[in-house]
Amino acid sequence: MDKMNVKTQEKMDKKKEEIVLPDSYQLLEDERISPFTRRIKKSSTVLVIAAFISLAVWAMDSTSHSIDTGAEAEKAIETHMSVTLAAGTRLMAKDDHYIGGDLTITHDFEKEETTIWVWDYAAEDGDYVQIIVDGTPLGDPFMIKNKPVSFAVPSTGEIQVLGTRDGGGGITYGVYYELNQTAYFNGMNEGGDNLYTLVRE
Repeated sequence: MDKMNVKTQEKMDKKKEEIVLPDSYQLLEDERISPFTRRIKKSSTVLVIAAFISLAVWAMDSTSHSIDTGAEAEKAIETHMSVTLAAGTRLMAKDDHYIGGDLTITHDFEKEETTIWVWDYAAEDGDYVQIIVDGTPLGDPFMIKNKPVSFAVPSTGEIQVLGTRDGGGGITYGVYYELNQTAYFNGMNEGGDNLYTLVRE
């Protein structure tokens, strides 16, 4: 009886050793590759943190362009211009199929060159425009966003805003002219354009 117990105990011990040996071996193996594993884990952690930061910045940027619902903004929606609203002012949550028109801007700006800012005053929905000065494009078409893009242009002549792609709901955009400190809220269909004729008095 004792011999049987001893044999049974030996078998159990042997099975435990068979189980323990691979675990011990695995522990040694883990210790051998742990510097590499640590680098991978650190890199993964850094990438995850960077992704969260990027997402937070994107969220802050998208919410920073909140819709202006003040009296001046309401007036600008009716008149399609404003001498008080800044470049980049967002008036609407979505495009309203507004088709604007050409404008002649008279001014007493003395410098030969001025700056304009162009942006989407409604939804960033994939509208593309191209700026053309006296028949010459100022670069390729670009997607208008709520954040304004600036261009140096002559203070006299013709500034054309050409709508090259409609992301949906018509192409609505704002253009702010430094020379008269006025924002114009205009619009067109794809393939359409608005012409701004700048005349010094």
